[in-house]
Amino acid sequence: MSNLPYLERHHQDPNLWIYYGREYNGMPIVWQRGPYIYNYLQRIDKTIQGALNDHTTIMAVRVDLRLPSQLDWMTQPVGRPIFSRFIDSLKAKIEARKNKTERGGSRFHSTTVHFVWAREFGEQGKPHYHCVLFFNKQSFKSLGEYNPQSNSLYSMIDNAWHSALGLEIGLADGLVCIPGRKDSYSPIYLIRRGEDYSELFRRVSYFAKLPTKRFGLNSHNFGTSRTPCS
Repeated sequence: MSNLPYLERHHQDPNLWIYYGREYNGMPIVWQRGPYIYNYLQRIDKTIQGALNDHTTIMAVRVDLRLPSQLDWMTQPVGRPIFSRFIDSLKAKIEARKNKTERGGSRFHSTTVHFVWAREFGEQGKPHYHCVLFFNKQSFKSLGEYNPQSNSLYSMIDNAWHSALGLEIGLADGLVCIPGRKDSYSPIYLIRRGEDYSELFRRVSYFAKLPTKRFGLNSHNFGTSRTPCS
């Protein structure tokens, strides 16, 4: 990897490579926010490809996850990480939806939940999480109603985050944000296998930027779902 242009080793983690380029494998990145961690760009690309290998058409959803003000985030690296608990809870809720739908005599298309997440630190030193979730488009075609009390995909995501934090539903509204839904760009990408996904990659490349990340905390800044080795 050292023979690639614009690369240098990270001084705190020599397994990571800092990247100063403007694109990855011919796809644009938000280079103005760089430099980037090349390893993370690789994993983002592999995760998107893995989701498309599992499903003919995917729905990718951008989500921001915040921590309540009363939470001591420094204690969170102990035990299972927050994001792992969130994903486990979300998968359980989707499985419960599947079982309920099928008991009612209707078909529910199964989905493998792929994901990419990044932890960033704001000016006040408190972390928040960016993530993109990938679903089978035959399972979910939209986020549905933006109401934690509804039966929508959004409600499952919101409730899963509350569960990961150990909070009752509705006690900390606003912790789950869908960025872009009120602006000019969509939080949802629908991509069919074989189609170009460079715009999605550009959006998610933001997760791989080096600024706003902290190292040496004995916890991860970035993660993805597992994909089979090629």
